[in-house]
Amino acid sequence: MKIENFVRIIDGKLSTTPPIDAFGSICLEITRLSHGDLFIDTQASRENIHQALEKGAYAIVTILPFENEDEECAWIEVSSIEGMLIKLLRYTITQKSLEFLLLSPVQEAFLEMIQVAPKPFKRLKGDVVSITKSILIAKEEERFFLSNEPLAHKIAPLCERIENNLHVKPFIIPKGLFLSSFTYNERFYAEQKIPALFVEELITLLHFCDTHDIAYTIEHLGFSEHFYPQYITHSFVKKEFGTSDKVLIFEPTFELLPRLCTHLFSSLKSQHALLCLPEHLHYNFPFDGERLWFKTPQELLRELASKSFTYALIVSSKESFDLLFSKESSTIQATLF
Repeated sequence: MKIENFVRIIDGKLSTTPPIDAFGSICLEITRLSHGDLFIDTQASRENIHQALEKGAYAIVTILPFENEDEECAWIEVSSIEGMLIKLLRYTITQKSLEFLLLSPVQEAFLEMIQVAPKPFKRLKGDVVSITKSILIAKEEERFFLSNEPLAHKIAPLCERIENNLHVKPFIIPKGLFLSSFTYNERFYAEQKIPALFVEELITLLHFCDTHDIAYTIEHLGFSEHFYPQYITHSFVKKEFGTSDKVLIFEPTFELLPRLCTHLFSSLKSQHALLCLPEHLHYNFPFDGERLWFKTPQELLRELASKSFTYALIVSSKESFDLLFSKESSTIQATLF
């Protein structure tokens, strides 16, 4: 791409007068940078910039001012890396005619699970930097889905959205906290691994797939990443579903927390439940139950080891805790304590 055109697309300022007028690929990672590429400095790091120059970068995009690093390199200053990436994404999405689908966090997880290969939609996860990496290598007319509504409106204002509300309420039978039975298209699905409060979102997603000829299957639907139950022993050894009296429930998305707390704590009678929150998290919804604050997964499990509880709703992905569990009690104890 011509450097002049790129500077105009991202609304940057060229601080040098390089002899070259174009670059090869756009790169956000030093390890993937090749001679002749443009490097986007996402960490405001002169060390990374110097490494990029040593590897032969033709252009640098950064918020840092030029300090005579290399006059022959195109040094492009921007006021905000995130703002620059959003401009780049909007340009790239238009050029490649990419399509976007906006879903709720629950629908996002379900669509990834139920699509039949070859999957027509790819999931976009993470921050704007991660999403930029995916979009830059996308093929023309590829289709993506995400649940980050503010970002979706910035980079793809015309993205299609799946609504959550149904005109006719489905027939739903809750089976405890984690299972439910329901009907869809005159078919009865018995004791599926989905909490009752998520069923409507699944059905609206299924209806979208049916009306857009998207192949899917829910015959072997597993638990999604939201409100994920992990049964454990008192020494934090994994157990099969329903085979223990202690359950860690993982929820990675904070915006779902008020709904999940209502679902969990209003459903309980004598069982003791805890809400476990990362120390950096701030929330403003009313909650009268017992809370635990934690810095690390290890710290939380040490705290839980001294507590009497049946359910612990943890604001975290289950992957953050997976390595701390084992089939052997002795391994867990050694890891935690």
